Amino acid sequence: MFTFLTFSSPHAGYFLKNISLFHMGLKVLQSWRKSMCLAQLSMADAADPRETFLYKLSKIAGFEHFENIVLMSCPSDQYSPFDSARVEIGGMLDKHSHKDVYCSMVRNMWEHVEPRKVFRFDVNFHIPENNLDSFIGRTAHILFLENQAIMKMIIHNYSFLFR
Repeated sequence: MFTFLTFSSPHAGYFLKNISLFHMGLKVLQSWRKSMCLAQLSMADAADPRETFLYKLSKIAGFEHFENIVLMSCPSDQYSPFDSARVEIGGMLDKHSHKDVYCSMVRNMWEHVEPRKVFRFDVNFHIPENNLDSFIGRTAHILFLENQAIMKMIIHNYSFLFR
């Protein structure tokens, strides 16, 4: 397979110990909708985090099958934690409720991947308005889908990723 490209996806889940408006909304939505997907993304589908779907998935081969792995992230996107979107152990480690599990997941995912294949792009959107969407980090998450300039820039400047 050639290029794996994601836009602010929480590859290593969402299990931060902060109590942000988004985090509270996620918990309410998860219990109200009984969403298995939200339970899995928030690492709440098992009592032991090492028994969760995402942890088990981190141990299965995946990234190494691609020639290029492109991970796009945005620090102001609260829907997908920055470190999780980048699949790295970074500045958010102290905010994780299970640091050792998170670190293990990241190591599992990169274990057989050559570093030269990995491209991490950080996007900082200029979001001048202050509304509920920007407050909860939704604006930055949605801009990945709506911003044609980013798509054009990637295709133009990084065309080798799509040949």
